[in-house]
Amino acid sequence: MSEILILGIIVSIVFYELTDISPGGIIVPGLMVVYITQPIRIIYTLVVAVLAHLLVELLSKKIIIFGKRRFVLHIVASFVLHLVINLILGLFVKDFTVVALSLVGYTVSGIIANNIHKQGAVKTVASTVIVTAFLELVILLLSLFGVVL
Repeated sequence: MSEILILGIIVSIVFYELTDISPGGIIVPGLMVVYITQPIRIIYTLVVAVLAHLLVELLSKKIIIFGKRRFVLHIVASFVLHLVINLILGLFVKDFTVVALSLVGYTVSGIIANNIHKQGAVKTVASTVIVTAFLELVILLLSLFGVVL
């Protein structure tokens, strides 16, 4: 797994240097590709990131939020939103363990939300999806040549 993360960092940096668009953070595509077989988890993480960003933007109208505080608040908002969404789902479903949604990671959705603040939702989400898909393609091509990551 560490090889995948390093490869993800390299691909993310190259993408950033070529486009000047951050793919949700340099570590995010590498972590996302680990869960590529669980698309609901990836989509849910992206949705929570967008919602966390919106929540922090709403809060920033009432309190001053900047720098590291904004970043930490994005992570905390992701965590809280994840808990609230799962609690609401638990109210409507008999067997909660069947439908409990999982994030790729609270920090991952927080990093994505922070990047959404910097460059917008469309650029961030699109670049995250593009770099993650490209990274999966690279991993598949490497596996054809016998390189197992």
